[in-house]
Amino acid sequence: MHLVAAAVCQLIILMGPTAPDVGQAPESMDAATLKGLAEQSLKREGLSSGSFASELWSALVRHAEEMITLRQQALRHASEIAALTAQLDEYKQFIADHEQHGQNFAAYQAILEETRRLTSAQTALKRQQEQFEKARKREAARQRQAQATQQQNQAKAANKRLEKLGFAPIGQDVWLSKSAYDYASKTIPEHRISYQPLPGGGVGPVTTIENREEIDYTQMTISGSLLNASSEVRNMGVAFVFRDAHENQIGQETVVIENARPDVPYPFTGELRMASDQPFASMTSWVLYADPAPPPAPAPAPQGGSPTGGGTP
Repeated sequence: MHLVAAAVCQLIILMGPTAPDVGQAPESMDAATLKGLAEQSLKREGLSSGSFASELWSALVRHAEEMITLRQQALRHASEIAALTAQLDEYKQFIADHEQHGQNFAAYQAILEETRRLTSAQTALKRQQEQFEKARKREAARQRQAQATQQQNQAKAANKRLEKLGFAPIGQDVWLSKSAYDYASKTIPEHRISYQPLPGGGVGPVTTIENREEIDYTQMTISGSLLNASSEVRNMGVAFVFRDAHENQIGQETVVIENARPDVPYPFTGELRMASDQPFASMTSWVLYADPAPPPAPAPAPQGGSPTGGGTP
């Protein structure tokens, strides 16, 4: 029933132009009059309350095709009318210009054509300049991309070279080499008592002292190298922290390299006091700072005498 009701409403809208002229505006019709007009329109189409949904659908499709055709024709006519209106406006302007300029109309028309030609040339030149600017920006972007790609490839090659030399990055373009760690040793004397026979008979104790070497885990030496992988001279500070198996910090060392030149390894060695009698379980390192080194101070001017070294007579 919903489909039938919707179809009836749509047909009333589509068949509105074919309804009989009753001399009344649609908004002034009462409900009974509007209903009568709708029934008459449907009866002309051979439709009634007993029509099937398929018949209603066929009628809807047919009238929709008619409406689409009429709409396309109206659009085409509107386009033709717009073209005719523009042509008519040109004719009107032509007549007005001729009446205004009289015998000089030909000269005026030549000036007008020249102005149009110059305007077209300026437009073409502007378009050409815009295209040139777009091409220039594309080329600049391509060159920047190529330069960035080249720098990335160079950085990758440099990183591979440092990795082959045993270096690893620890941040801010600072690399750390493989480091060595060595604990100190300590001597522990041991007293041993042995029994030997005495000259008069019997045995007696004899004490001997033997020294035993043990590892002293409270003293450790660390040795390695730091490398400045940036392109400028920098002052660098790197911290090393040692922890035991329970993640407790048991030692630390800070290495400072001043005026580190690019791509030059700087060896260092540090002696640590460890707060444990067991070997460390893990080590962590990080960059404290890596600042550009200030420029060297200028040499002091010579005191007295001329620039060539001659003294005052």
